[in-house]
Amino acid sequence: MKVCLLTQFFPPETFAGANRVAAMAAALAEVSELHVVAPEPSYPDASAFVGLPPPVLPPGATLTRVRPPARRSGSWLARAASELGLAVRLARVAVHVRPDVVVASSPSMFLGPAALAAGRRRRARVVWDVRDLTWEYGKEDDVVTGAFARAAIGLVARVMWWVAARVDIVTCATDGLAVPLRERIRGGRRIEVVPNGIDAALLAALAPAPAPPSDRLRVLYAGLVGHAQQLDVLLDVARRAPQIDITVAGDGPARRRLEEAAMELPNVTFAGYVSPARLVDLYHTADVLFAQLQRSELHRITAAPSKLQEYMAAGRFIVYAGEGSAAELVERAAAGVVVPPGDAAAIVAALATVTTAERIARGESARAYAESLPSRVDEMRRLATLIGSLA
Repeated sequence: MKVCLLTQFFPPETFAGANRVAAMAAALAEVSELHVVAPEPSYPDASAFVGLPPPVLPPGATLTRVRPPARRSGSWLARAASELGLAVRLARVAVHVRPDVVVASSPSMFLGPAALAAGRRRRARVVWDVRDLTWEYGKEDDVVTGAFARAAIGLVARVMWWVAARVDIVTCATDGLAVPLRERIRGGRRIEVVPNGIDAALLAALAPAPAPPSDRLRVLYAGLVGHAQQLDVLLDVARRAPQIDITVAGDGPARRRLEEAAMELPNVTFAGYVSPARLVDLYHTADVLFAQLQRSELHRITAAPSKLQEYMAAGRFIVYAGEGSAAELVERAAAGVVVPPGDAAAIVAALATVTTAERIARGESARAYAESLPSRVDEMRRLATLIGSLA
């Protein structure tokens, strides 16, 4: 069986999307002749990868790189056009590979149509690993305004649902994301939930260690700095609680604006995109880990940020500002507290009232929950078995 894997991200990039695909590639290489097609590493910036050695591929796997997307910021239309161009370049390579199965792993929604086009051209089976319902978020996103933009978003959504109904298998990482997929996709198409699982190496690296002593509470956010995270609330928290130090680690389209807004806040630090080793250090020096997703009906149903599992592995108290399945996860694991998204006063109150003993106890509970999760290797092997069944 020859499998062609189309992906927007791949090592040496190191974040949730790239990590899932790397594990997926390793599992697929065990059961197939695997060809990975990915852009040159460029997230958050191509300069971060200058001089780094190429990724170590699984035995027998090959990798073809294409030109990365030209735009990661700017208007939604410019970003969409850039991602569409990337999808076309990936699909062209897939056609030449002549695969038996084409697998596309989002988050870029255009990879689904690219995989279907390449698969139909070569009469191959098609699997779409859907990471997010991006096309549905656009319908309720207040940054997309105007009649033309709304009409364009509606058209894109119809195309994406049409594609999802015609691939052979749709996979997703959470039960919540499977709900709208199963509601909209009829006709016997398979919807399979394959969680990310916990990475054994990361779990070992994040073995809890006591934070260095400090007379100030240290709060860390690590992840995408984008619109949905609405991290402006942390600037409000910093103004209300100058005795708290806040670090934001990560990059994204909102980072520059937030840095400019925080210039006069001495208790807010932007670390930018950091290496895995540096991120572990940041986790070990933090007292509290913060995450947030804006209020959204779709987020409430589908979202379970993968960073929460990483947070739990770090064994630190979590403050989650959000609703739905992600909030339920934090409460189920007794890993911290849940507050309404965007409510700086509630966040400050949660930080001010938690005792050191409670922080430690909730951190231990979070770590125990992370240790109970299935391994990422096992989950991706299960995915590889599903894909193999198509051949």
